[in-house]
Amino acid sequence: MKAGVFDGNQIKLIDIPKPQLTRDDDILIEIKSSGICGSDLRILFGETQPHTLPIGHELSGIVKEVNSSKFEHIIGKKVAVDTVSAGKACDSCKHCLNGLYTYCLDKDLDSGGSYAEYITRRAKGCFVLNDDMNFNEGALIEPLAVAVQAFRKLLPVAGDNLIILGSGTIGLMCLYMASQMNFNQIIVTGKYKHQKDMAKYLGADHVLDYDDPNLYEFVRDHTNGLGTDLAIETVGAYSSQIQTLTDAVHITKKGGKIGIVGGFRVPVEFDFLVPYMNGQSLIFPICYNLIDGKHDFEIAIDLFNKNNIDLSKLITSVFKFSEIESAFLHTAEEREKVIKVHLNN
Repeated sequence: MKAGVFDGNQIKLIDIPKPQLTRDDDILIEIKSSGICGSDLRILFGETQPHTLPIGHELSGIVKEVNSSKFEHIIGKKVAVDTVSAGKACDSCKHCLNGLYTYCLDKDLDSGGSYAEYITRRAKGCFVLNDDMNFNEGALIEPLAVAVQAFRKLLPVAGDNLIILGSGTIGLMCLYMASQMNFNQIIVTGKYKHQKDMAKYLGADHVLDYDDPNLYEFVRDHTNGLGTDLAIETVGAYSSQIQTLTDAVHITKKGGKIGIVGGFRVPVEFDFLVPYMNGQSLIFPICYNLIDGKHDFEIAIDLFNKNNIDLSKLITSVFKFSEIESAFLHTAEEREKVIKVHLNN
């Protein structure tokens, strides 16, 4: 099958073997849409070791084959796929038995990600999409599930004030989730105009530049001098000079909670004494899990496009899968235009 694989310099479209079903609960999915995640761009900035398998984890597709009659009822169904947690989890270690698939102690060996024509994952990682959802919408379920997990871990209270640092895909998905809740005020920071415009569309009460020198003062003025009850950091870092963690601490009230959703790819300098003295909680939501019997993907599917908000507006470009090299370059080089880029098979 065709797959986009990193050759040590860039993504190249090559032929690799089609993945095989080996376990009873294995499912073969024909990929129809795959989103390029900002975290995947790391391979273009500093990595030199060639890969043998494709990466990619935001996808939707059609179930083509199953390995047990138990799952025959989902053949032909449109699905979103949890590729990194439930889809690879052993289902028998202590974490899995508690629904915490992200922390599985015996995950399956890597069999390749979504930059390909086909992917295999375990059945419990496949979630049937609503009939009215198209494949591009289905590929947005994964980043929305990240936001679902964040709020399920942060446990906001009605009337809280919230700030979301960053207006990339995850920041905007967190904003979409927040708009479904009873926050008093939602403040969002963004870098580019198109991101800030999208934040306004998704329901932010206030949208500020990420480097606004009056950010702290603005937040204090709008929260009776306290700071926000919650802050969600969604930027992460490829540089040790990143300041968003420090910003989150200073913006959040004493005793408040800070959710760190952005991926920090390098060590950063951070003064832990400040949140320690402030009695603040640093919370690290990651990926998605099963909580109270329901997976974050299920909730994301249920909440998709609520309140007449069209989340597909986050998709700023769609490329054919055969154009994956151009799609990656576009995503990396057109940051002033891009929110989410999708590949369609």
